Amino acid sequence: MRCGLLVIGAVLAAGCAPRRGGTAVAPAPASPGPASSATEPTSPVAAPKGPESVRYGPSALRYLVHRRVHTQQALGGQEQATDVGARIYVAAAITGPADGIGYPTTFMVDSIVPDSGTPPQVAAPMSRARRLIFSGRVSPRGEFVNSVPSDSALAQSLVQVLANFREFLPRIPADGLKPTAVWTDTLQTTQKGAGSEVSRRAVVQSTTAAWEEQEGQRRLRLEANSRYEVGGNGQNANGPFELSGTGTTFIVSFLAADGRYWGGESHDSTAVTVRLPVQGVAVPVIQLTHTTVAVLP
Repeated sequence: MRCGLLVIGAVLAAGCAPRRGGTAVAPAPASPGPASSATEPTSPVAAPKGPESVRYGPSALRYLVHRRVHTQQALGGQEQATDVGARIYVAAAITGPADGIGYPTTFMVDSIVPDSGTPPQVAAPMSRARRLIFSGRVSPRGEFVNSVPSDSALAQSLVQVLANFREFLPRIPADGLKPTAVWTDTLQTTQKGAGSEVSRRAVVQSTTAAWEEQEGQRRLRLEANSRYEVGGNGQNANGPFELSGTGTTFIVSFLAADGRYWGGESHDSTAVTVRLPVQGVAVPVIQLTHTTVAVLP
């Protein structure tokens, strides 16, 4: 029975304004003194700040996405564990001009390399994912919408590791990401996988730090904590199934001052129950997902 692989796919289906600066005023002398041609000491010039807000715009970057999924399930009094991992090499291109939906965008999968130990039936489709292209739009908030894959059958078989890039970019406010901002979103999404449909409702609390400088560029650090409920149903070789559960996600992302996504890391923990009506059983499943995104030279 391959319930563990089923749950992996289902749950994963459900991750410039002007710069400002200034010079401090020199302190007045404590008491009058003799005239001098020397310049009065002044405070150091403040380091230039980043823009008042960051917005997505045209860019072209290559990323390495490493995703690892550990799944534990209990069936018939026995514990089963499955580990799936992959390194995904992606080229992302956001072009202009934007239309009423957003910027024209493509994600091209150069290749997917499965980690050692990934089950063969999961690893096999990964080897075929070369130059698989997803075309769509990036909205001002960072959501990848109206996605159309160059090979729909292949994209469907890889939904558990790619998730069609819908939430690849960090979600930001529509008017741009500002330093030290705090906000809350309520998100409802539905994703169709191979023989399944899963909906997720999440409450996301996001915070932004002050500007920082890393690798010679200004960046904003964005943290997002979310709690969500997940539910869905579908069909597999064992017949119909239903699933429901809850989960939490913690994501750290970095955006450059010019709006480029500079990678990040996420941890996701989900506890679901998969019900198999024909067999009359309910299978508790815990799934842990760790994803890192790094910019390639």
